[in-house]
Amino acid sequence: MRIFKYTFLVFLGLLLLIVAIALAPALWRRWVVYPGLEKTAVAFQQLRKEPPVGSSLNTYRGVMHVHSFWSHDSEGTLFDLVPAAKQNGIDFIFLTDHPHGNLDTFPRGYHGLYEGVWIEPGSEKQGFAVWPLDTMVIDWKADKDTVAKNLTERGGLVFYSHTEEPHNWANPYYQGMEIYNFHTDTKDESLLPHIINFMVNGKKFRRWAFREMFDEQTTILARWDSLNQQRKIVGYSAVDTHENQNFRARKIPDGRVQWIGPNAKPIDTVKVSFWNRWMFGEPDANGWIFKWMIDTYPEGFNYITNYVLADTLSVASLAEHLKKGHLYTAFKSLADARGFLFYARNRAGEISGILGDSVRVEQVGSLEAVSPFPGQFRLIRSGQTGYISDDSQYSCRWEQPGKGVYRVEVHLLFGGKRVPWLYSNPIFIY
Repeated sequence: MRIFKYTFLVFLGLLLLIVAIALAPALWRRWVVYPGLEKTAVAFQQLRKEPPVGSSLNTYRGVMHVHSFWSHDSEGTLFDLVPAAKQNGIDFIFLTDHPHGNLDTFPRGYHGLYEGVWIEPGSEKQGFAVWPLDTMVIDWKADKDTVAKNLTERGGLVFYSHTEEPHNWANPYYQGMEIYNFHTDTKDESLLPHIINFMVNGKKFRRWAFREMFDEQTTILARWDSLNQQRKIVGYSAVDTHENQNFRARKIPDGRVQWIGPNAKPIDTVKVSFWNRWMFGEPDANGWIFKWMIDTYPEGFNYITNYVLADTLSVASLAEHLKKGHLYTAFKSLADARGFLFYARNRAGEISGILGDSVRVEQVGSLEAVSPFPGQFRLIRSGQTGYISDDSQYSCRWEQPGKGVYRVEVHLLFGGKRVPWLYSNPIFIY
């Protein structure tokens, strides 16, 4: 018995040590790192200054590459999408639901204006994120380049998704590509530490737990720069939110409870009993009586956002200006970038073009960028970093830039680290 007792105590001690080691990083973040980041974020918001209006276009916040109930791996409904959008100041959602078969009929799923939020249906398949913007049927059995040709000739949007994967970069019909995708960013992560971190910090410090997975997508950005030296390729960010890395439960008609696990897959059906009753609450709008959520629309919609400069909040206007590259993307969880602008002035001091535009060299006396928050401006010329400013600039001006493809990045000094915050689409000077 004495040997058994000592063996048990040693085993228990080792188990507690393992648990302590596993929890230590998450607990350190909870009590030290994340409170510090919260204080930094609050103080940083006080630095906001509204830049002068430099364009007659309006700026609309939007999320692209989002999944809803139409996808096999999501359960998202309007009860989830619309409140998340309104909570985060999102004006439009461009869905990319997986099709149910090779013949993909549009419009389908959610389509229209819902409480001031425009939702447009699209599809993700074969490495494409597409939005037909019209009534049509996509035949996904066709050659990929043929699919892209048919869609673009009918006025649709065809962008490459998951650009960490192989694509036909010489395809002349696709119009844009993801320069950041949250799912892509998570692929190189060991998930267990992040799951533990979410268990400890997911409720109070969810946005910082998400940021733990961030890595700058330098290879994808370099490819984007290279492609833009051949022709215009619009860059946008993808939240790729399914709201499906979760555990949920709901009652089914026979009174039992169905458990839904990750990727919206049923994992068990049980009777309500003395042993599990305490776990369940009143049904929410979707009928869920239990939810433990990691991947949520509110957090995804706040994490990274596209800012499109367009005439009106309409599909026609948004699509027109998306094709022109009149957009920038920023990590809104750090700071809301509405008000930023990158533009060219002629020698008379008039604006001769904005991000996405092509401008003759004799019409460019300077390139300028303004930001609502102070940061480090980086001017990228044809894939090379040509200028880096100090950390506390609200604007930058570059005289007589010459021919080339120019885009701007803004990096913030945040929590003692310099982190990427904003990526603009290029101005093409020819």
